[in-house]
Order: sequence, then structure tokens, then C-alpha cells
Amino acid sequence: MGFSKRQHLLQNIEALRIAFTLEKEKRQATAEERLSMMRYSGFGGLKFILNPVEYEIDINNWRKTEHDLFPITQELHQLLKENATDEKQYRRYVDSMRSSVLTAFYTPPQVIDAVAATLRDNGLNIDKFLEPSAGIGSFVQSFAENQTQVTAYEKDLLTGKILKHLYPESNIRVSGFEEIPEKEQNTYDVIASNIPFGD
Repeated sequence: MGFSKRQHLLQNIEALRIAFTLEKEKRQATAEERLSMMRYSGFGGLKFILNPVEYEIDINNWRKTEHDLFPITQELHQLLKENATDEKQYRRYVDSMRSSVLTAFYTPPQVIDAVAATLRDNGLNIDKFLEPSAGIGSFVQSFAENQTQVTAYEKDLLTGKILKHLYPESNIRVSGFEEIPEKEQNTYDVIASNIPFGD
């Protein structure tokens, strides 16, 4: 089965809707909500989300092959506007999506689980784990076992929001890895990540 832009966008909208609801209600995700948020895939390969959507006539600026995605993209932007504190925060959300369109791709969990299992099978004691570009936390999930202390960075604001709700027990930082405090450098047993494609 090929990459379905529609399916990925709908899953992303549902995951974001849940994350915003959890923030408003100041509670942790239910098991069902957690499963929905884990379907979030970021906006890699969904460049059309940056097309204009404010007015119905904006569809004329879209590729004909993506016209069916116009109303769903409007729904995404409406969700972001409704949950932003102001226009400035909405713009930050859009800028965050813009940055991730070319860089947000995720490593299959089977690959990550194999890396984690290999390290453990070879006797490496992992007390502190660092994920410098976490996405929705596939590495966090594989390494956050056996009392391992996990710190994860995610620069994308929307992905970071979901990551925080998926792993509330971990130290999630929604910022760039380059902001790691100097006192933490050289203190982790394992640092593992899907190499970020951005700058």
C-alpha cells in the first residue's frame, strides 16, 4: 500500500486534536487516545498544507490532484487557530509545520527495537538515554524500559506537544538539541536517533 496523504493528514489532525484537549483538561491520555496520537506522522511529504486555505477561492492556487485535500487542510488550520493563544502562536505552529515538511520522516519501530535489543543483549547497562531528535518517540519507547532515565528533544512544536503527552514520565524538551545544558554533556550512556534531515 502506498503513502496516503489523506490518511496521514487525518491521523495528524486527530492526534493534534487529542493533544490540545489533554492540555485544556490538564490530564493524561487514555489508552485509546494514546494509540491515536501514536499514529501521528508529522508533515513530511505533505507540502500542500502550506498552500493558502483562508478563502474558498484559494483552491484555485492548488494542484488539481490535491483539491480533495483542501477541506481537510482547512480543518487543520482551523484547529491550530482555535487552539493558539493568538495569531503569533498560530504563525509559530505554521512555521513549525513548514520546517518539518522536508524533514519529518520516521524510523520504523522494528529497526529501533533491534538497536535497543542489540545494546542490551551485549550487556550495556543503560541508566541514562538521550534522543536528540525524538519525533513522536519511537526511540524513547524502545529505551524507556528497566528504569532508564530518558531525555528527549523535539524541535517541532506540534510534534513536541504530542511527544509530551505520549511520554509524560520522560524529560521531554520542545527545543533544539543544541540547547542541551553544558552540565549534561557526556552524562548519557546511550544517545540514539534517526539522523535529523534539517540544518
